[in-house]
Amino acid sequence: MEWKNKNVLITGVYGFLGSHIAQSLANKGANVIGGYHDDKRASYCRLEKISNQITEAQIDIMDIQRITDVLVFYDIEYIFHCAANSIVRTCAENPVGAFNNNVMGTLNILEASRRTQSIKGILCMESDKSYGAFDINDLPYKETQSIDPKNIYEVTKACSGLIAKAYSHNYDVPTFTIRAANLYGPGDLHVSRIIPSTITKILNNESPILFKGVKDYVREFLYIDDMVYAVIKLMENIDVTKSQIYNVGSGSVHPIHEIIDLIKLEMNSDIPTRIVDKDVTFKEIDIQYLDYSKLIKVMPDYNPQSFSEGIKKTINWYTQYNGSNK
Repeated sequence: MEWKNKNVLITGVYGFLGSHIAQSLANKGANVIGGYHDDKRASYCRLEKISNQITEAQIDIMDIQRITDVLVFYDIEYIFHCAANSIVRTCAENPVGAFNNNVMGTLNILEASRRTQSIKGILCMESDKSYGAFDINDLPYKETQSIDPKNIYEVTKACSGLIAKAYSHNYDVPTFTIRAANLYGPGDLHVSRIIPSTITKILNNESPILFKGVKDYVREFLYIDDMVYAVIKLMENIDVTKSQIYNVGSGSVHPIHEIIDLIKLEMNSDIPTRIVDKDVTFKEIDIQYLDYSKLIKVMPDYNPQSFSEGIKKTINWYTQYNGSNK
């Protein structure tokens, strides 16, 4: 499939993933419509001048009429729905906002698409958190396993995936759903996340932060370019991928404390880590990682880079970004 002159809507274009998808598709010649809610937030999209390559459109994903108008006006063919509240802690602090953004926002995108009847493919971002906490013997997560979400973020993302499944089943809306590992890479400005937080604090000669009780929690980390490659390739094969759920992983599985240590090592830092208390409402899964063999069957050339490769590129970007802001 050629992307040249294809009309594509990316919701949450100022977010981490949305910015990188926009960059890739714009470079492929697509007509990218970047949907945003707040044009004042800092963004990789703006920092890297990606916004100069796309058409920006203000969209509130709670406004179904506005979504419909944008789909019709720009004759949208494909949607990468990335707008969401993606921070576990803020979802716990504001559950109503989390359910509105992650659940009702997805519903509105899909309903607007159903009404226009012109959309050829829709990416819906779920999360590996949708699975919930599994016994170590039942890991890695597989798409065929029953999900068991419990905390606010997990439940909102699981709901969004079920809505996509329902619209595909009832109305033949061409959706596919992604459950991805923890994304990292250049341009993630959510400094509450472990990797951008650790890098920026070291660059500012501050102690990295580790929440009490989570040092041995295990996570899988996926470099942003590998994620973008995967979701675009899946969209290109929408005739095969529609109605499907795909895990997107990397095999880079590490305890949280090891991630901090690896970043320190790469940055030649001996700044001690600071242990802080975690809010009691901020609940997380202790161990999670993915089986992504289903993805490999669709795209055998998928070859995610190692954490050591990805973190070097990530640190280089933050070093330049931090320097330009001083």
